[in-house]
Amino acid sequence: MKFYDREKELEALEKSFNLIKRRSSLVIITGRRRIGKTRLVREFFSRKNIPYLDFFVSVKEESLLLEDFQEEISEKLGYSPKFENFEDFLSFLFKTQDKIPIFFDEFQNFLKINPSIIYDLQKFWDKYKEEKRFFIVLSGSYIGMMKKVFLLRKSPLYGRSDLYIDLKPLKPNVVFQMLDDLGIKDFEEKIKFYGVFGGVPKYYEYLELFNEKTFFSFLEEMLRFSSILQSEGEALLIEEFGRAHKIYFSILEAIANSRNTLVEIANAISQKPTTITKYLKALEEYFNLISREKPLLEKKSKKSRYIINDYFLNFWFTFIRKNQNLVETENYDALIRKIENGFPNYFGRIFERVVRDILVELNQRGVLEFDEIGPQWGKSQKGSYEIDLVATKGNKALFIEVKWRDDVNGKKVLEDLMEKAELTKWEGEKEFLIIAKSFKKRAPDATCWDLKDLERLIAAQS
Repeated sequence: MKFYDREKELEALEKSFNLIKRRSSLVIITGRRRIGKTRLVREFFSRKNIPYLDFFVSVKEESLLLEDFQEEISEKLGYSPKFENFEDFLSFLFKTQDKIPIFFDEFQNFLKINPSIIYDLQKFWDKYKEEKRFFIVLSGSYIGMMKKVFLLRKSPLYGRSDLYIDLKPLKPNVVFQMLDDLGIKDFEEKIKFYGVFGGVPKYYEYLELFNEKTFFSFLEEMLRFSSILQSEGEALLIEEFGRAHKIYFSILEAIANSRNTLVEIANAISQKPTTITKYLKALEEYFNLISREKPLLEKKSKKSRYIINDYFLNFWFTFIRKNQNLVETENYDALIRKIENGFPNYFGRIFERVVRDILVELNQRGVLEFDEIGPQWGKSQKGSYEIDLVATKGNKALFIEVKWRDDVNGKKVLEDLMEKAELTKWEGEKEFLIIAKSFKKRAPDATCWDLKDLERLIAAQS
């Protein structure tokens, strides 16, 4: 599959590479598995058309990994000495190889093999970085482990990097273009793909293999003939969480199933709220897997709820992990029926987040103008209310209702939305936006966008 986007990251790598005219440069790249870290680095060196040493740090015995490194060096340089340990290996690189870029992929795996290499790298880097002109790139998939190595103040390599890239998912417009190139032309299908796989490019490569044109046909092929759906959640997370993975998994499963306040999560997993607070904080701040939402229009509110940031993990915890017995018995027909039956209700919530991503992108391109966007909920004398999204700029607020339904009566939705907007006690100017799959009747006093409108707006900005 061709390379998409990442122009800002490539530009940042270019600036860091140009530092070697004056001194050595160290680059750190993190991001969840399959987000495209390795592809980014290889694309950068390919565009520059220069050779580099490419070391993949697989989890194996030190002696076997050193043999892999020797093979890479011999292939690129024509020879390689034999290394007795990692210190010998690094000594060779830093004493002799300052004319060729060096890339370590899945660098955090050194922590499992021999953590001393982290300290050896610090020692050699500090000794030779001014004397020579190295360009070294270190990438890693496990956010927690990479933070442990580079971002904590006590970390041996803290403060050494010139560039730290936390590679994010691709934006909706890029994913939609990718899907278009892969033969998915229907915009509703594109929305479904994005709402499950997000902006993670690796998942879309499987479309080249299975050549399906609808989301559910693709999903069925993936379940039957690829292990990625069945095991991906565990593969992404068990290494991150270690021995505490069971409670982390339980918390994430509760959040995926709409138990998203502190008390609701604690009750769902039979724990006290005080017991799980530290795990929620770690998931939010250390692992970057969840976010805590607050009502947008209530700056001092203590109310909050949690969401899983990653679209795919949210889907995996909702449908795959919950039905692990069907996966293990390979009863895929029953699993697919469960997903199809539960999908409309599930995707109603997800569509709100997809819309938010799209509106943020349209805002960045000037189609809309707002400073903040997020959900709003609360209580009044008339009872509880919830507004899908509110976007604010100055004294203006755009109240947004999102419906994953066809033939929506926009006039009726607007009446309900205006009533809820009054409950927020917002004193500034109010505007209204309704987004649905399609409309039976549009509201004259609100902006109404169906999927065709969204597709046209996105295409106009491409």
